[in-house]
Amino acid sequence: MDILWTILAALVVGASLGLAGAVMQGVLRNPLADPYLFGMVGGGTFFMTLALNFGLAAWGSLVLPLASLAGAAFALGLVALVAWCTVRTRRLDGSDPQARMSNSSMILAGWAVGGTLGSFDMLALSYATPENYTAVNRWLWGSLAAARPATVLVGLAVFAAAFAIVLSFRRSLDVMELGHDEAACLGVNVRFVSVIVLAAAATVTSVSVALAGMVGFVGLVVPHFVRRLAGARAKLVLPLSALLGGLFVLAAEFLGRALPGTVGVGVVCAITGGPLFLLLLASRRNGEGRDI
Repeated sequence: MDILWTILAALVVGASLGLAGAVMQGVLRNPLADPYLFGMVGGGTFFMTLALNFGLAAWGSLVLPLASLAGAAFALGLVALVAWCTVRTRRLDGSDPQARMSNSSMILAGWAVGGTLGSFDMLALSYATPENYTAVNRWLWGSLAAARPATVLVGLAVFAAAFAIVLSFRRSLDVMELGHDEAACLGVNVRFVSVIVLAAAATVTSVSVALAGMVGFVGLVVPHFVRRLAGARAKLVLPLSALLGGLFVLAAEFLGRALPGTVGVGVVCAITGGPLFLLLLASRRNGEGRDI
């Protein structure tokens, strides 16, 4: 029975990261956008390690998922704040009077916030008590060993709700692929759509962190592969990214179990995801647009 819950947890984690990556790359129109880059994975993990270190996990099974959600939301909000401050500074000093929050400023802010939160994750590990050290270390390396049925079911319900919300905006996301100015001219409320779908991406990212800790490359690689396979239409990209993301993490989990000593799913995803992304990058053909 435990293996069935592990399989379901792997599918939920992969589907959440695949969906979040597809949403972020589509909204920001940047092939490097993913939950790991924006610090949402690091933020969720950091807040969870704080909850563990302060003994808050004993309050109930929902404490860690809620801490993960708070951390992911904090990271996304911090990225938006840093990007907004950068734009405001450019406007005030006169270097760019027409400055506004751009995709590149969001990406750069994401790199800075993600790197900083990653450092705090290591700091939290160094202050972990002997009783919590193994649990904290497991979150930082990515593992499904601590996934519990109650948490898995809650994560599945949250993912289903977020997926339904994002899919309802599929037509707006397709129009936004043309550019935000063009989408606004065609009647899309770009700011509203962006806030809603990015909030959904942060929510499903928190689900993955609550179940497995830090798992990278899934949200980056899978959406690119899906766009190569099925094009850029959101009605295909979103469900296929979720499906293939789930299968990717499930395969990584079984591969990790087959290796000596049982390697965590986060390590396997990093080892396999990096070369896969380089393969996609190297196989790019001219005329494929902005997608890698």
